[in-house]
Amino acid sequence: MCGGYGDTNNDGKSDGIGAFLRDITDGGGPGRSGARFSSRDTGGLDLNQDNYISEQEYQRGQSNSESNADSGITGEIGDAYNNSRGVISNFSNSFGALPRGSIRQEAALGPQYGSPIETKNMARFMQGFAGDARDMAMAPVRAYRGEGALPDPVGTPEQQARSFDNIFNKGSSDFNKLPEAQQDAIIRGTRSLNSRLGRAVSVGSSIGPVSLPKTVVAAGTNIRTRDPDENFPNEALGNIRVNSITGNIEVLGPSGEVLSIIPASDYNMQNQ
Repeated sequence: MCGGYGDTNNDGKSDGIGAFLRDITDGGGPGRSGARFSSRDTGGLDLNQDNYISEQEYQRGQSNSESNADSGITGEIGDAYNNSRGVISNFSNSFGALPRGSIRQEAALGPQYGSPIETKNMARFMQGFAGDARDMAMAPVRAYRGEGALPDPVGTPEQQARSFDNIFNKGSSDFNKLPEAQQDAIIRGTRSLNSRLGRAVSVGSSIGPVSLPKTVVAAGTNIRTRDPDENFPNEALGNIRVNSITGNIEVLGPSGEVLSIIPASDYNMQNQ
């Protein structure tokens, strides 16, 4: 299919119009899904190789791209972000639309890696009209069913996950309004549909293990260690920094590129 879309098993052949339509609407570029739309290969952004480009991974790429531009350098992660973008995907993201399935996949990543995402701009405006029309159309059905009517049929977790994906979902706020049992079922279904979703990342594998001090103090874009028995910071560790967007520690390569990420929750736990 066009641009590599619709090849779900990576054999170089299209898997049909259905696969093509899913692939162009679920974000993440050809062969992947994601929290944003992309027009080209996003493999360089897929930190944990789970075939889902999370909002954190997009933020990581965008942050690297902007840092590279400010410094007049190139870097693998920033370049991967730049190369993943195209005219159509840029328009879709600016329009404020969310890829199909991104809301539940961010929820399934959990609070450590998942991000609250919402439709915005023109997409939000149009959803408001569409949602009102839907509510009006469903009003007679709700009146007919009345109190004590049988609940809607309950499917498997996988079916519930897929059924949550529709153009009326405005974002994480919609998901959070669902009953807890339904949220749990959708999350289980989402993880079943992609067993690799949110799998652990090998930290510091490119440059060896990174040993964090017991107490970490963020100072600007650098990390400074503080001896718990002293009242002054030691020298800045030049190969790591705090991401101002996510709060995660980023392990940097010689050109400033991000080699790996240590989630903020990990080093916060170590500091307790």
